[in-house]
Amino acid sequence: METQQPQQGIQWYQWVSLAISGIVPLITYFAIRSYVANDTEALALAWFIPVAWTLGSSLWLRRLNLFGLVGVAIYGITLGIAIFFNAGPLPLKLHHAVVAGIIGLACLGSLARGKPLLLVLIRFRMKHTKYTAQFEKAVANPRFIKDFSTVTLVIGIVALADAVLQTALALLLSTSAFLVATTGIHVGIVIVGALGMIVFFWIRSRI
Repeated sequence: METQQPQQGIQWYQWVSLAISGIVPLITYFAIRSYVANDTEALALAWFIPVAWTLGSSLWLRRLNLFGLVGVAIYGITLGIAIFFNAGPLPLKLHHAVVAGIIGLACLGSLARGKPLLLVLIRFRMKHTKYTAQFEKAVANPRFIKDFSTVTLVIGIVALADAVLQTALALLLSTSAFLVATTGIHVGIVIVGALGMIVFFWIRSRI
């Protein structure tokens, strides 16, 4: 019972985070677009919601969300570019592509160094917890390392592909069409990724 409740809390937080980062900005954009001056303002306000959630939940849970904080920083930079250089909504449309590119390069770069990023992050999360010894024992298994390397590789490739696709969509589509397209793509990636991980570990468990 002691481990089930924290696990349920983590799952609840992850699902809420996915909804807020993926679906809420789309709904917010179309809800407020007619009440603000232009697409830049509407997009900035819509994507401020995930930023506020990331900062607020990190403080509330006292947990460092590394990728989320990278997204917050990139949002601030792209918003500054859009405002000070009067660049329109394009910088804001590209901020997710920049984050995805950073994540993809970080994953592939970590593999080149022989230290899968996913493993490093989980080790950091497990540090100074009651699961530290159990985790370090599992890490001693080469198969365990290989699995994490494979997952990190897949995440890196998908993230870079997502960055390229989002960049193309941002350049070719209007803001409203871009938001619809990129939301649909991200929902699809989450579903396919979750199913892929389930199948991968199911197959590995039977080898």
